[in-house]
Amino acid sequence: MAAAFELLQARLECRVEPAAWQSFARTLDALRNRGALEQLLSAFSGAARLLGRAPLDAEDTFIPGPHDEVTLAGYTVDVAARCLLLLAFAKASRAAQLEEGIWSAYREGDTLEKIAVVRSLPLLSEQAQFLELSLDAGRTNDARLFRAVACDTPFPARHYPELEWNKLFMKAAFVRAPLDRIVGLARRENPELARMALEFIEEQESAGRPFPPGIWLGIAPFPPPGAVAKMLGYASHSVAEVRLGAIAGLLRASQPRTESFLRERLTVESDASARDALARCLERLNGVAKN
Repeated sequence: MAAAFELLQARLECRVEPAAWQSFARTLDALRNRGALEQLLSAFSGAARLLGRAPLDAEDTFIPGPHDEVTLAGYTVDVAARCLLLLAFAKASRAAQLEEGIWSAYREGDTLEKIAVVRSLPLLSEQAQFLELSLDAGRTNDARLFRAVACDTPFPARHYPELEWNKLFMKAAFVRAPLDRIVGLARRENPELARMALEFIEEQESAGRPFPPGIWLGIAPFPPPGAVAKMLGYASHSVAEVRLGAIAGLLRASQPRTESFLRERLTVESDASARDALARCLERLNGVAKN
């Protein structure tokens, strides 16, 4: 946790005015030494007023969490500051105090403050105890908060039971959250998720509605009957994004019987990203055949 704190602190310091930073740094030091709940909540609610809400500009930066690397993609200055406040409070708090502080910041916060709490969870050493908080946040109707729960965080893949993981993925598909930004999908794939996702596609098809192309990522590892044929069909769709989603699914499925179609599709594919994905599919299939 110390390394994450130092890296996030250095990143934030570069993005705020020196006077504001000095004031904030004093609060951090006080929290790390005493861990007063009232001081935490006051600083937490006032972070945006003191430091602003500008982007942190750290889209390609990862910091080490206790179990997983954590991306700073999507962080704003106020989110980073609030994460630091919670980490500072955690350093000086016993387990019960930490639980009270995290839950208080979450319950009393507005949407942006709740987002900061959710983003801080994979940085905490004692994070498993906040599973219910993450699940509660995931029930929200606010798209911004739900995306913070589902995307760009390793917390759900690390801690969610399978049923809750599957529900999270399917809600993300329903609300059109970016499914390719769900961290840890490969290690949480399961046949029931594949069944649920294919059923969702079929419901959308029957109603004449589109579905998110990335949903094939939840189906491909355990494709139910007919799923691979559907992916092959959508790999020839008129919309490049739809083709690319299906091809990404075929890459994950890596079934040798699709090779002839993929080679034929590559000869007519006009989109550069789809061509690259088709080439990766064929390379993967060649590797499977050699083994």
